[in-house]
Amino acid sequence: MRSIPAASFYLLSLIVAGKFSLGLAAEAETVTLGLTTRTGSNSLPYVIAEEKGFFKGEGLNAVVVIMQNQVVVNGVLTRNVDYGGTFSNFMGGALSGLPLRIVMAAMDGSDHVLVTTPEIKKVEDLKGKIIGISSFGGAPHSEALMILRKHGLNPDRDVTFMQIGGSSSRYAALESNTIHAAMLVPPFNKIGRKMRGFNELVAINDVVKVPFGGLAVHVDKIREKPHEIVKMIKAVLKSIEFIWERKSEILSFMERSWGIKDPEVREEIYRDIVVLYSRTGIAPDELMKNLMQMIQEARKGTVNVPLSNVVDWSFARKANEELKRR
Repeated sequence: MRSIPAASFYLLSLIVAGKFSLGLAAEAETVTLGLTTRTGSNSLPYVIAEEKGFFKGEGLNAVVVIMQNQVVVNGVLTRNVDYGGTFSNFMGGALSGLPLRIVMAAMDGSDHVLVTTPEIKKVEDLKGKIIGISSFGGAPHSEALMILRKHGLNPDRDVTFMQIGGSSSRYAALESNTIHAAMLVPPFNKIGRKMRGFNELVAINDVVKVPFGGLAVHVDKIREKPHEIVKMIKAVLKSIEFIWERKSEILSFMERSWGIKDPEVREEIYRDIVVLYSRTGIAPDELMKNLMQMIQEARKGTVNVPLSNVVDWSFARKANEELKRR
């Protein structure tokens, strides 16, 4: 008989328990949302939607579960997780023919920054060094490959990649000197520069424009609960609108939840990230194709896959209509 790893069993128990208890508490649709962290720009719309009641306002009991990137994908594939809040791994899965679709893009650009330990002053200094990534073929890996090649390094020969996890885990690995560099999202890049003297070498948004973050589902969810998907997107769009319009509250949130006490750092983070959040949840085709190409190059694939096999914006369009947006 095949055994289930203790960590996986515990995770699934939390999900099932959350669904059961919340189902008893209210007559609302209970959904699970897989994230890699509660801290950072990518997770901000979901955490704000949870804290400000935007999910509940749409009749949803959202159970947020924190897990590694690939576990999020596997959770959606096995239907133990309803929504994945990551992006590139789901695109990679869809490109590989898995029954996954991206239904919303939360950001019209990636805010990943190549951050290095103090002694690494330029990209070329990374030769012979270790770069932390979330997973092979994921956005941080794909972005790092592009930056390295742009600066004349051979990623297969000149550096070593280490799978670590989300930005919080990669930042911890930088702090402990386990790695020399990583692609990080705010607030980790700013905290590292301010508190540890880390260097911010390259912002991927200055190299290539790609969407970042969003919602992904199993194709069966599309057939079975299209109304639920629209509700989920509406809640996240309301959250993004809140981020745009309620700056002072977001700055307070950064201080309270992210532990950023320096007001100048909070201002800098807000300025960098707010302009990237999508108010429609629909990424332009050009940006999606950029991401597809970047991921395929990282995975050494060249198959021409139509966008319709990867994304379905119909639910985001419906959400915008119901919110009376154009």
